[in-house]
Formats: sequence, structure tokens, C-alpha cells
Amino acid sequence: MMQFQCHCTVCQKVFGSSLNALAIPEDELSYEGELHRHSIKGGSGNELHYNYCPKCSVIIYNKPDLLDGMIYLPAGLLCDQIQFTPTVELWTDDKAEWLEQAKTIKASFPDNATVERLQELLENLEQRQ
Repeated sequence: MMQFQCHCTVCQKVFGSSLNALAIPEDELSYEGELHRHSIKGGSGNELHYNYCPKCSVIIYNKPDLLDGMIYLPAGLLCDQIQFTPTVELWTDDKAEWLEQAKTIKASFPDNATVERLQELLENLEQRQ
């Protein structure tokens, strides 16, 4: 799993600030009930699908077309946010000036850094096995 922050303008509008999330394989997420979906064009220009609870409208996960088989799980949904330690931040060119860099960040990219992000993600997934 990759823990990351996305500072793109789309995430800022949707979440009210930067997105703090975990990228995990879609088949590792389980939930009960039905979700609704809203799709928009993300910062990379690819579709991003927000899957949310139809009763309370909380976003449960994002599914980017950019990373087939992966989803983004917002860190705010975790019961123990203390364990959230982002290692990558994306779209730093759009980052709010008042937002400081987390001490755990190992890589920062001015845009979506697709190739680098995929390499980091794959390395982290391999370490879990």
C-alpha cells in the first residue's frame, strides 16, 4: 500500500483541502451496502470515480482510471489515523502555501508523476508479501 497526499485542485475542491489517502488493490476492500458513483476528470486528465454512501454522501473510495485495479481510500476513514504516514506527495505545484510538508514524505512531485508513482506503489506492494 502507498500512503500519499494529493494537492491537485480537484482534490482541494472535493475534499476542502489536500487528499490524504492510501492506494490499495481494489480486491482488498470489502464493504457492506450499495455505493453510488460520481465520475469527473482528475488532475491528470483521466477519469476519477468517487464511490460514496447514498445515505450520508461520504466518499468511501476513489477509483482512478490511471491505475487499473487500484483504489484510493481516504485516510480520514481509518479508525486510527495516527498510523497514517504519507511517503509521497503529488501535485505540489498546486499545494496551499500554508500547508507544511509531512516529515514522513520521501518523494514530492510537482504533478501526478505517473511513472514514479507506479514504481513506488509496486515497491510497497512487493514489500507487503
